[in-house]
Amino acid sequence: MSRFQSLSGRAALLSILIAVTTLMNLIMIPMPPPLAEYDLSPILTYAIGILVSPINAAVIIAIAQGLGTAYKAAIYGWPAVFIPGAMIVRGLEALLISILTRLRPPARTISRWEVASMIIGVLWETLGFFIADWILFGPGMAMITLMTIVDAIFIPPAIAVVAAVRRSLDVERLL
Repeated sequence: MSRFQSLSGRAALLSILIAVTTLMNLIMIPMPPPLAEYDLSPILTYAIGILVSPINAAVIIAIAQGLGTAYKAAIYGWPAVFIPGAMIVRGLEALLISILTRLRPPARTISRWEVASMIIGVLWETLGFFIADWILFGPGMAMITLMTIVDAIFIPPAIAVVAAVRRSLDVERLL
């Protein structure tokens, strides 16, 4: 049973997860051109997909991606279309991971199914950004976007986050 069943507990948890995910979105690792950067938010996208119910996961990630990407658009001059793109693609990614994860009972330790759900999430993210970039910027940019598959490197840290949350709070899921 989750400790976050009260309305105030849920609001606090959602707010904290949005804030931390936004912060992770702003921690950027520069990449060589034509790539811009990688941020650390996929770690929490995957972990939140496992730990939080589908709608809550989608809302948390969509809001955090919107805030982080809007900041990057304002400061670095990124196209504003990146904001809804990040919100939609990564919000749906968290939703997908959460739905897939819930097809099996929760585990005390991270299960193979949960890892598979994160891998499917990465594949969706890559495909989602590929389609969006193809439509908005053409096939050249879309081909570069296929490098998003590299976000799979964030699965091991997400596994560690899920395991740490489960161990420290003694819960299988937060919401």
